[in-house]
Amino acid sequence: MRRIGLLLLLPMVLAAQSLEVSSSALSEGAEQVVGKRAHMTGEIRVLAGGRLAGPAATIRLVRDGAASATQAGLEAIRFLESMAAGSVIVAALDGDPDHAVFGGTFAALAKSRKLAGFVVDGAVRDLADLRQMAFPTFARAAAPGTAGGHYRIAGTNVPIECGGIEVRPGDMVVADDDGVAVAPREHYAEILATAQKWQSEKRALIPLIEKHGSYLKALRERNGGAKSQ
Repeated sequence: MRRIGLLLLLPMVLAAQSLEVSSSALSEGAEQVVGKRAHMTGEIRVLAGGRLAGPAATIRLVRDGAASATQAGLEAIRFLESMAAGSVIVAALDGDPDHAVFGGTFAALAKSRKLAGFVVDGAVRDLADLRQMAFPTFARAAAPGTAGGHYRIAGTNVPIECGGIEVRPGDMVVADDDGVAVAPREHYAEILATAQKWQSEKRALIPLIEKHGSYLKALRERNGGAKSQ
């Protein structure tokens, strides 16, 4: 029983530690460990709030001219209310991205449920409300028109493509001013350790470069023999 409790606690500990690493560090760590791109397109950027980190909870929306806005809204509400605190809601909109997936009311719900934030391969709306709430929101754009009535929910907590990379439920997401990075859950402990080391080494190097006015002298003083960052 104690072992099961520790296993359940581990993802929470790793998520807390993720708040200490940048999206750039996570991207570097993931690429070094799994050998493939781990960052979303730069078109998905912070629109409200600040940085976020947490496990992905995914939702996929597909174009459907016969979709019911009411039904899709209720499904989205049930989805948000079923997710664990700290989850990052990652939404992928197939087709025209200029429809808002989430707005002020959904952000208020997510914040009240202590969700970590939104990452949307598409648009959001009510930007003034989102910013007033300071709810972390990353998306391609803001748009006044809703996805309701134009899209239906094709799946929740399923693998999706978001911002040019695959995101699966439970993958770790870190987003900040640089953008959004995602690390596969099955390698996350190793990726996090690699990211922390990369970030620590890079931060130690910056004042040494300023001191010497030389990258190579800074590397020698750091005594790491590391490659250029």
